[in-house]
Amino acid sequence: MFVSRIFLWYLGEVQSALKTQDWSKADEVLGMIETYQQAKSQGLDISPKKMQAEIKYNQMNIFRQCKIGYLIAGGLLLVLAFAAMFNDLRKLNWLFWLLLGLVVAVFGFHTYGMGVRWYIAGYAPWSNSYETMVYVAWATVAAGLMFVRRSRITMALATLFGGIILFVSGLNWMDPEISPLVPVLKSPWLMFHVAVIVAAYGFFGICCLLGITNMVVMTLASDKNQGMLQTRIRELTIVNEMAMLIGLALMTIGTFLGAVWANESWGRYWGWDPKETWALITMIVYALVEHLRLVRRWYNAWSFNFLSVMAFCSVLMTFFGVNYFLSGMHSYGENDQVHGIFIYIFVSLAVIVVISAIAYWKYRSKLSNVNQEVE
Repeated sequence: MFVSRIFLWYLGEVQSALKTQDWSKADEVLGMIETYQQAKSQGLDISPKKMQAEIKYNQMNIFRQCKIGYLIAGGLLLVLAFAAMFNDLRKLNWLFWLLLGLVVAVFGFHTYGMGVRWYIAGYAPWSNSYETMVYVAWATVAAGLMFVRRSRITMALATLFGGIILFVSGLNWMDPEISPLVPVLKSPWLMFHVAVIVAAYGFFGICCLLGITNMVVMTLASDKNQGMLQTRIRELTIVNEMAMLIGLALMTIGTFLGAVWANESWGRYWGWDPKETWALITMIVYALVEHLRLVRRWYNAWSFNFLSVMAFCSVLMTFFGVNYFLSGMHSYGENDQVHGIFIYIFVSLAVIVVISAIAYWKYRSKLSNVNQEVE
């Protein structure tokens, strides 16, 4: 009787309070509801501290602030890194370290936001499309920080890409609501499997960006700067291979962890579900690109960087395409409004193909001996 009548009673008191501006009775009824929830609720942990934390989390809009920070810092770092490729800018080292400090601060704020979301929800914050995008951005920036001493341009690209990913996560078709997990996700394997395999996507994203950067650098080759550009291309290609090795290792481990999770959830390790199949395809694609150096006739700086970009299409299919175009056990993140993003992907792919064609022509005419240097 309390449950069936209390809410109507509360609404009646609210209507009266709107006329009299005396909210004491409405607040009193609301207090009754809260007392009843705390005393009788068995299935849901209603924590006032978590409610206050969620209100503060929503007011802070953490990931929007991180997006702005990543885009500004990443853009400035990229301009500085490109300028340093052609000029001696050692006098501006202080500016690089200042921007790096900003990136680290934003990354810490990003980590804090994920931690708060984890505390509020009670589960690892990578269970749906929105949370996974936020985590991919975090993993991408973390991967860039790993290579900061080896390549400054890698750090710049990773930071900028992290901002772009957070921008995508903030689009209307992404749902940022914190909601209860569906039954199949209520497993500790969610944290291990998704964390590892999505971290691999961050490293593969680094590989794609480095491949594009190397091809852009190739288009700038001339008789005057070809020697210097050969060195830069060699350095970036080495970092590209290192990132790909880490990503491939994480992808393999994550896929095996997913098989263990599948056995716990559905009673079989492998069932050729579309998500499982495309995860395997992505592993094979990147393994082929990584082993391209064994085929001397086909391997060179251009082919490796070009394929590192094209291989990212398999990641996009695994991450987006399977959830939104194929039906299977991993389609819980489906959203009808996602189709617009594929227009941008196809346009980007067309631009990359044009850049790749120009880079190939420049590579053959100006930089063909960079292959021996990379090897």
